[in-house]
Amino acid sequence: MLDEVKGFLVTLRRLGVPNKTVQYPDEKRIMPGRFRGLPSLRADPETGEALCVACGLCARICPTSCLEMNVLPSEEGDRELGEFILRSGRCLFCGFCAQVCPVDAITMSGEFEMATMEREGMIYTKTELASIGAQNPTWWASR
Repeated sequence: MLDEVKGFLVTLRRLGVPNKTVQYPDEKRIMPGRFRGLPSLRADPETGEALCVACGLCARICPTSCLEMNVLPSEEGDRELGEFILRSGRCLFCGFCAQVCPVDAITMSGEFEMATMEREGMIYTKTELASIGAQNPTWWASR
């Protein structure tokens, strides 16, 4: 019987607290600073070039293999990122790709409104991910 009384007390305490309702399409909830939304690519602000060094660690550590990258040889003899594809329908938003990146080229943005009616809309290329990364300052911007 003591458990029932404890449950009733929790309910009575909760009655005095006002509800916090957010009218979603008009008002948006403030997301926490370390929210993990869609992975995005960062670019150098001065040159506009992608910071990615094409090491491939993000594609290797991804548990669902949602990242695909094609590496091209550059004129200097280094590697250059040719194509970068993210299949967001398979992504777990775990953040492993952002954690393993040695140059912080891939980060988790605050983007979470990605609803679409067809699967082709859930595939993001290098240019789309770079534009999302430029629009969404996230927790890495304060480092």
